[in-house]
Amino acid sequence: MNTITLEFKAVKVKIPTEGLTLEGLEQMVFDIRQEIGKIALVKALSEYDDILRKNRIRGTLKNISKKPKYIETIVGNIQYKRTMFKDKQTKKARYLLDEALKIERNQRMSLRMAQLIGLLASVSPYRAVQEQLSRLLGLSYSHEAIRQSVIREGRRIEEQEKREHKKIKELDYNLPQDLPEVVYNEIDATYIRRQNKGKKRGRKQRHLEVKLGVGYTGKEPRYKGGKNKSRKLKQRLVYVDVKADRNEFLDRFSCLSEKKFGLSAVKESYLGADGDSWIREGKKEYFSRSTYLLCPFHLFRNLRQGLAGRKKWQQGLKKLLEKNKIEKVLSYLKRMITRIKDPELKEKISSVYVYIRNNREGIEASMRVRMDKKTESAGAIEPNIDKLIAHRFKRRGMSWSEQGAQSLLKIRQTIANGEWENWWYKERGKKIEIKAIFKKTLTAADMNKHHKIAPFIEAELPCYRGPNQSKPWVGILRDLTRVRQLL
Repeated sequence: MNTITLEFKAVKVKIPTEGLTLEGLEQMVFDIRQEIGKIALVKALSEYDDILRKNRIRGTLKNISKKPKYIETIVGNIQYKRTMFKDKQTKKARYLLDEALKIERNQRMSLRMAQLIGLLASVSPYRAVQEQLSRLLGLSYSHEAIRQSVIREGRRIEEQEKREHKKIKELDYNLPQDLPEVVYNEIDATYIRRQNKGKKRGRKQRHLEVKLGVGYTGKEPRYKGGKNKSRKLKQRLVYVDVKADRNEFLDRFSCLSEKKFGLSAVKESYLGADGDSWIREGKKEYFSRSTYLLCPFHLFRNLRQGLAGRKKWQQGLKKLLEKNKIEKVLSYLKRMITRIKDPELKEKISSVYVYIRNNREGIEASMRVRMDKKTESAGAIEPNIDKLIAHRFKRRGMSWSEQGAQSLLKIRQTIANGEWENWWYKERGKKIEIKAIFKKTLTAADMNKHHKIAPFIEAELPCYRGPNQSKPWVGILRDLTRVRQLL
């Protein structure tokens, strides 16, 4: 068995005692440790390269020369030399040391260093990370180097997600063994400031829309013992995206929920939202088996904003809403609109009336759930918006490019899902193979020739209705039926 030997000889350092402090001595010992670590790492790489060179299969690889390589590690920036070989069959250069250590081409940073930078950048601004690395490891990194490291890793996570989504659409996944009885999914969107907005006007031009989805199976105590009644989401699933449009986001989030919870097979499922029309419309296609719940927080906030300064009206309507008397609320608001002469107040009350009317189904279901007290009510999305997005992306003076925000959000999403360690040591280098079977397309001429029927057939697919309407393969059929509209 081949081994690498590292021998640490005695280190002698003469330190003058005059004016010596504990902090100064501590810093000197820290610097010595870093230097010893760099020397040991370079020595180990050199010895491993020699072992691979001696044990290579003769006659297939030709020894060309030694090539230097720079790489950034947690002990500092190092330079080492590795042997370059020429493959006699392919005529291409190969580095056995890079292949053995799984070092990618043009890689300039160790995975441990990239993991540490991603973890720090997920909670602190880039310039703060720059200072933290200097204080913790004595390393100097520029603001842009940290940013580029985050973007590279975020893109990698994003590409892996796309491959995983395609795999789910191909039905190449297994449902969980223990299906939960109830699944909750909540969706919301917020805005962050865009970089280089220039003279563009309008909220959509000056801001980036961040879409967030949270799935869970209930709530459980946050702490095992004690009197603290704090609760957390059980089996939390987080999905966040900037670049995908609304339909793509709903499609991907529904597929992730299907894979983790078995959304199409559970007894009960709920979809919570703040009343936006794109979520209500998207529910029909991507969460068709789920019951729509309007978040009570957004409902009562909308009521307070529309009736600002009129607490008696707010309290009276709130009591009626909590008792699920939606018709009385609508009729009361309608009478108020006809009687009030102030145009500004009339417009605000009209907006409340339209909001409640459009979300009547969600309000009724949400109030039934609250009165039942056996199932959870929607309302978990707002704390997650704050924790995942607002605390990191909405600080004073911050602005983001689309790719920069997307990459950092993907890192925060991976950490929030508890998959950060798993990503680095299992999923990061995993290639997902999608099994595809290609067959000849059946044309209208073939239909006439072999089956003697009309070239175009109009029929309704039974799977669009019933228990299978929310399954992924039904979504694939919907996509196929849309092809004719795009041609």
